Formats: sequence, structure tokens, C-alpha cells
Amino acid sequence: MGKKKETYTVMILPNPTSTIHRFCITKKALKVALCAASIFALLLIAFMFNYISMADRVWELNALRKEATSQRLYIQSFMKTMDDIKGQMERIKELDAKLRVITNLSPPTEQTKPAGMGGREETSVEEIKMERTSPAEATTQEENNITVVNEELVKGMQADLKRFSGEAEQQELSLSKLMEAIKEKQTKWASTPSIWPVNGGYVTSGFGLRISPFTEKLSMHTGLDIAARPDTPVMASAGGRVMFEGNDGGLGKVVRIDHGYGLQSVYGHLSKTNIKIGQRIKRGSIIGFVGNTGHSTGPHLHYEVIQNQRPVNPTRYILN
Repeated sequence: MGKKKETYTVMILPNPTSTIHRFCITKKALKVALCAASIFALLLIAFMFNYISMADRVWELNALRKEATSQRLYIQSFMKTMDDIKGQMERIKELDAKLRVITNLSPPTEQTKPAGMGGREETSVEEIKMERTSPAEATTQEENNITVVNEELVKGMQADLKRFSGEAEQQELSLSKLMEAIKEKQTKWASTPSIWPVNGGYVTSGFGLRISPFTEKLSMHTGLDIAARPDTPVMASAGGRVMFEGNDGGLGKVVRIDHGYGLQSVYGHLSKTNIKIGQRIKRGSIIGFVGNTGHSTGPHLHYEVIQNQRPVNPTRYILN
């Protein structure tokens, strides 16, 4: 007779009044069942652990996506601002060019190429191509691609900023030179005789050859004779420094002003003056009053403009 198999009897009693259910199971079968249950439990634990890990990675990926989207929107906004600044720089360049034409200043030397800011097309995270071999690898690949996209955007923005910085530096230098030229020309303009020295007068004798009222011979008249009422205020035709104030022979009481840039103006036959030697004055300042001093046939102002020590026609400079 063979060896009797060792068995276990399992009884199930649903409730006290129910029929008892019995079944037998061998010791070997019980071991197999317990092993299977243990393996299943281990697999379940491993699955749950892997699920929790994947859920955590997915949560991190979603957070990374949101952060990447926020960063991309910020970068796009920043790049739009850079485009706006680029537009402003272009308008400044146009103004620079116009002012250089007005001031007769040569164009600036180009040292840097214009900044190519903006215009870059974005690559969305959803469009990134990934080789999905497994969920974990796909998640890691997507994280890497998000990082690559952001790094590319930042690198592009840094390159634009570098170009923009160089262009701004060059423009600043150009505007600095332009401002110096404008300031110099403004100073020269302020020092150029350009207004009538008296109001309400009229020219009785112009610049050039004329018959002298005293000798009745042809002679050179080096200025303008402007008739006006006695004691009419006489104004400086430009800014400058008083270099002479006093009597000067036939011109009587005289004021001579040095305007710089080789320009001087002379005011003769004054009744009295309102300045002193060495005083700096502005265009339009009252320097004296119309009189009849010196060799004169009546109250008037003798007005001269001297350029590089030679008398020139004052009407070449009068603008009003």
C-alpha cells in the first residue's frame, strides 16, 4: 500500500443554523497556495510602489509643465518688450540721422550689427517628439526636453541682449557726439548776430560804397545807419563779451562786442551806454540808447558786423 497523503479539512460555517461546508486540501496543495498568495502579495506591493512612484513623477512633470509654461510666457513677454525697445532704438537712429544732416555731422561708424531681437518661434512641450519605450523613460525624456527648450530660449534671449547692449552702447556714443556738436552749434548760433539792434527804425544808409555826407566823395560805408528816435534802446544782436565801451572818433560813443568764432559787432553814435567792459551779455540785452554823438547828421545807430577782422554786410545775418 502506498503512503497515505496528509490532508487538512477546512470547515466553513456561515451562521449557526447553516449547513457546515467541508473540503479537504493536501499539505502540498496548501503550500502551493500559500506560495502563490505570497508571490501575489509581493507583486501587488511592487505594483503599488511603482504606481505611487509613477504618480509622484507625473505630479512632478505636471508641475514642471506649468512652470515651463509660466517661464515661456514670461520669456515671450520679455522678448516682446525687447522688440518694443528695438523699435524705439530704430526711431532714435532715424532722429540721429536727421539731426546729423541738420548739423552737417558725418554719420557714425558702424561697429556692431543691428540686434536681431525677437521673432523666434516657440516649440511647445506637446510638440516635442519622444521615443516612448516605457512610462518612466517617457517621463524622464519629457522632463529633459522641457529643460532643453527653456535653455534654448534663455540662450537666445542672452544672445539678443548681448547684441542689444552693443547697439545701445554704440548709439549712446553716437548721441553723445551729436549732443556735443549740437551744443557747439547752439553756442555758435547764440553768438551769431541775427536780430535788428533797434526796434522801429529804418535804414538811411546801407553797407557799401556811398557818397559821404561830410566829404561828398565816394567812400566805403562799413555798416548800416538805422534812424530812430533819440534814446531808443539798442540791443545786442547776439551773445558775447563787451570788449570796448567809450568814444571812438567819428562814431562818437561806441560799444564793441566780441561774439567769438571771429565775429564782432559795433554800435556807434550812442547817447549813453548800459554796460561795462568785460561784461558778458545775451542776445537782446540792452547795451545803450540811440544818440547823435560823433560825426552824425541826426539821431541814428551805426551798426557794423565784423567777421575775421573784416566788415561784412550785417543784413547777411539779420533774420527778423
